Amino acid sequence: MRKLVSELDLGLSNNSWIEDDSHIFGTLYYREIFKCIQFLLAHLPFQAHLDFELVCLAESVGQRIYCEMNTADQGWYTHDQLPAGATIVPLIRASDKTHLTNFLGDKHASPRYLTIGYIRRHIHWKPRKHAWIPVGLIPRPLKGAKNIDPASHSAIGTVLSQPWHLDITGPGLKWDCADGLQRQCYHLLAAWVGDYPEQVMVAQLSHGTHPMCEIASGARMGHSTF
Repeated sequence: MRKLVSELDLGLSNNSWIEDDSHIFGTLYYREIFKCIQFLLAHLPFQAHLDFELVCLAESVGQRIYCEMNTADQGWYTHDQLPAGATIVPLIRASDKTHLTNFLGDKHASPRYLTIGYIRRHIHWKPRKHAWIPVGLIPRPLKGAKNIDPASHSAIGTVLSQPWHLDITGPGLKWDCADGLQRQCYHLLAAWVGDYPEQVMVAQLSHGTHPMCEIASGARMGHSTF
């Protein structure tokens, strides 16, 4: 596992990883989220691909156009609550269970990735651009283990301990950006990307249910449940 972690530096160096042996299912590896955000904001290859200003796009008939994250309504709603001159830094998290080996008890790990929403989507889509930074490697339990979800949430809480608390009326954080400017930044969790098993784990639901769908279990879509 240490060898795997050492290969995930992406410019942040191996020393950026923190080891936590208190996790119930094994060693938890994670990074300081703020350092990762600062790295992405100041990364010079992203200079021409960062949009810090909120924009409202519309067609000639008045129909709104949504493309990049800085065109979303959520940013405007949140920005009205922040001090003048503030810059929102929307965080996008992603996770997916990864199979490691069949020879040591069918081991798995659950990596956690981070990017910022103002990096344009065509950069996010290209793995060689390294717009996603691994910020955590959470050990997964062996088959038959109990209390899986609470342990996973505890590990996620450790990884996200820095950005959990944000006072939107406070001064924010001054961070240098790739365009040479220093901005007063407010980091906000904007999205979490994951497949169905990840959604069930994060929402602490039982399999067969869905965190958003309102259709009763067993009912067909488009049909009344009454």
